Formats: sequence, structure tokens, C-alpha cells
Amino acid sequence: MATGGACPGSLTPRRRRRRTSTIAGDDAGEEVEQPRRQHDRISLLPDAVIHHILSFLPTADVFHTRGLSSRWRALHDAVPTLAFSLPSGGAAGRRGAAAVEPFCAFVDAVLRLRSWTHLARFHLDLPYFTPELEPKLESWLWTATACRVKDLRVELPRAGNLCSVPRLVRDCTSLVELRLCGGRMGLEPSRGGAPNWASLRVLSMAHLRLTDDEMGAVFAGSPALESLELRCCGGAARIEVWSRRMRELVIDGWEHWSPGDPPLEVSAPHLQTLRLRGSFPRMDLTVAEADSVAEAELNFSMSIGVGDQFDNYKWPLNLARGILQKLCNATEFVVGCWFLQVLSLLENGDLPPLLPNCKSLILNTRCQSLECHGILNMIESSPQVEKLVIKMIQPFWKRLEFDRDCKALTISTHSTHRYSGPLKRKNKLKCLDQHLRRVDIVRFDPRDRRSSSFLGLVEFILEEARVLDKMLINTCKVKADGSNSVETPNARKLLEVSQSILRHRRASENARVILYFD
Repeated sequence: MATGGACPGSLTPRRRRRRTSTIAGDDAGEEVEQPRRQHDRISLLPDAVIHHILSFLPTADVFHTRGLSSRWRALHDAVPTLAFSLPSGGAAGRRGAAAVEPFCAFVDAVLRLRSWTHLARFHLDLPYFTPELEPKLESWLWTATACRVKDLRVELPRAGNLCSVPRLVRDCTSLVELRLCGGRMGLEPSRGGAPNWASLRVLSMAHLRLTDDEMGAVFAGSPALESLELRCCGGAARIEVWSRRMRELVIDGWEHWSPGDPPLEVSAPHLQTLRLRGSFPRMDLTVAEADSVAEAELNFSMSIGVGDQFDNYKWPLNLARGILQKLCNATEFVVGCWFLQVLSLLENGDLPPLLPNCKSLILNTRCQSLECHGILNMIESSPQVEKLVIKMIQPFWKRLEFDRDCKALTISTHSTHRYSGPLKRKNKLKCLDQHLRRVDIVRFDPRDRRSSSFLGLVEFILEEARVLDKMLINTCKVKADGSNSVETPNARKLLEVSQSILRHRRASENARVILYFD
């Protein structure tokens, strides 16, 4: 009877055969047992690495890992990042109201089971607000601040002044990043004045109605602040930044909450980066002091009134001149379509060097004929530019309000010839003659009907740029929504464009023109 295994029908368990392999080079040639394959390799990682992995997962998924083992329960209870988002459904809808109770129960359960270790991030997104949420919000924020949270983000409904968030976190000295959306600031002197954000470096506020006193309290209570972003805020008349540690100020859109809201003035003598983006109401935007700004972005637009064309748009021209003069020390510029359209109204050939120190120029444009003249005016005002980047904005058919008004202006002044035909200049452009070495054109679609204006601009640069080394043209096919398509552009149209550019005369013998599809 064989002893190596059980007989058929026997209840004796079959002995499992040991898996062996001969190791090459072993003198005895003996067989060594292979180790079992580990199916759960994540559990072998250190706690810090697992916490880093869990930080990329939704908090609900992290919560479910508690059922794996006792070690995973301990890992969950000490996870340093928490993010909660109330499911959307509308404050008045049944679905939205029904989601509040389980959401609150889930957040309470996670915070109750969590150990009192430090929190790296705590994010809370409440797209709508109900009376039950107000006491819960206070309790959740109290827990976050008690755990010495470093990165706190609270998003409340954008409409209405529902609650005052900073009242709960104004004494949280551990904060390094703070992002507030909706609600109200609540930093009036009668409520306690300035917060105590001694470690705060990054502050972002969105959809808040601010006052000058609240802005002053923010700067007074944040001595280490380096970056401030105001997105679709309004109300304040003056933003004064005197701290030498403050590096970047971003104003992404500005709101007039009431007809009597004052114009906005920005004063930042030690700031390094100033970014003006988004949509602004028709207003006086003044940059009072910005001597230290090295990087400036003017990618905003303003609404135009019907009667503005009758004074030849003096106010946007004065606004553009005033901003450029205060940013005369900047070496890098980003300029958007609206600003280029305003600059196109300046008389070419007689422009002062508004940007005498600019070395790098990034222009966001749809390359309409009108904007092409604005581009040349911008180049003429920047005699030291060495690198020019032209980014084609999609979709091309999306029109700014200023487009229609500029067309009306050209007709009313009988100067339509200024915006059609070949591009010409009265004087030599200094940067093209002495400094411009590289031109990058991004997201050019050869199918677009405005490609003739684009080609005219390219040919003008090739004819005038005497020290140009390289011109890169990135072509792409654009979808209806303005996004890039994975398909290649029309080969025939692309060939016509490339042949037209490559055959054109160049002022620089070393200039290389490269067309590529990305």
C-alpha cells in the first residue's frame, strides 16, 4: 500500500506535495522550498505609506477598510485626511432633504471613531444648507481645529449669508491652507477683530461679500501669508498688501453686490505675482502700487455699455494704460483677448514702451483680425521681449461683448481698413529687430476660417524678426465644445498652411519653423 497519499475513498487527508525548485549554482543541488505568494502586499507597507495611499481615496471608501482587520481599523482611525461632500439634490427637493440625515450620521461616525491625532486635511462640501446642518457644521469644525488641522476647506452655498465660518476657526494657529466658499467672513471689529492665523500661508476665498475692515483683519491676523486668491468676491473698495512675505495675489472675477459698490483699487508694493482673471463689471480698476511685480496676468474682461462707443472707448483705454504703467517692471506677462482688443484701439507706430522690461509674453487670443493688431501693439510696447507664446483660445465662435462694440467703433470712425488686409507698422518693432528669438503658437486649428489672420501675423513676424531662432506651431483638431480631439487635423489644409509658411521670406537665416501635431 502506498504511503505517499490516501487510497480512493479513504477519509485520510491527502498529503500536500511540497513545491521545490533547484537553485542554479548550488553545490549540493538540493531542493529549497519556495515561499508562499503574498496576496496582501499592501499590509506589509509601513503605516505612513498606507496613509499616503488612503489620502487619494474618498473618505467613504477609506471607512470601509475598517472591516479588513484590526490593523486596518487602527489605520483608519488615524488617517490624516478627511473629505466629506453632501450629495446634491436641491435644498427644497425631497432627495436633497433625505440625504442630509444619513450624511450627518456618516460624518459623526467617522469623527467619533477617529483618534485625536493631527489632521493634515479636512474638506467639507455643502452645496445646500438646512437648519439641521448649522449645529453639525460647528461641531465638525470644532473637531477639525481640535485635531490641529493644517489644510481646511469649507464650501457653503454661494447665495446668502448663512453662517460665519471664520468665527469657528479664527483661533486655529495650526492652519497652513484655508479655503472658504460662500457664507460670510464675520470679521467685523464688533465680533472680535482679526483672526489668529499665525501659520497661514495660502488663503482662498470665493463668493464672499467682503468689507475693507475684513480685508484689513485678514492681513493683520495672517503675518505669514504668501498667497491670496479672491474668486468672484466683491464689496471691498481697497486691497492693500504691505507684507514683504506676500508673493501672489489672484483676483479671479469681481462682483458688484449692490449698485453702490465702490471701484476696486489694488496696492501691493512688495508683491511678486499679480493675476487678474475672470469677469469684472464695468468699473474703475486701479493698480496703485506694484513696483515689485515680476509676473503679471491680465486675462480678464469687463462689460461694455451701449453709450461707451460714442466716446471712442476712452475709459477702457485709460484703464489699460494705467495698469500697464504700474506694472512696468514686470518681466513676464500673460494677456487675454479683452485686453488685446482694447490695445488694438491704440494708434500703431506711436506707442510708448509701456513694458520696457518684459522678456516673456504669453497672449491668449482667437487671432481675429482685430486681435492681431492688438498683438502687434503689445509687441511694440515690449521692446525687450525674447520669447513670445500665442495661445489660440477655443471655441473661436465664442464672442466677447467687446467684439461687437469694436466692430461698431471701426464702422463709426470710418477706419475699417485698419483691421483688414496685410499687417503693417509705421515704425520698426525693436524686439523683432533685436531680441525676439523664439515664438510658440499653441492649439492652431487650420480648419478655422480665421486662419488667414493667423497666417498674416506669422508672416509679419518672419519678415521682421531678424534674430529669430525657432518658431514652433502646435496644430490640433478642435471639437465643438472647444476641447482637443484625438484625430489629426485635415491633412490637405495642414499641408497648404505649412507650404505657405515654409515658402515665406524670413529675415533671420537661422530661423527654423516647425509644425507638429500634439
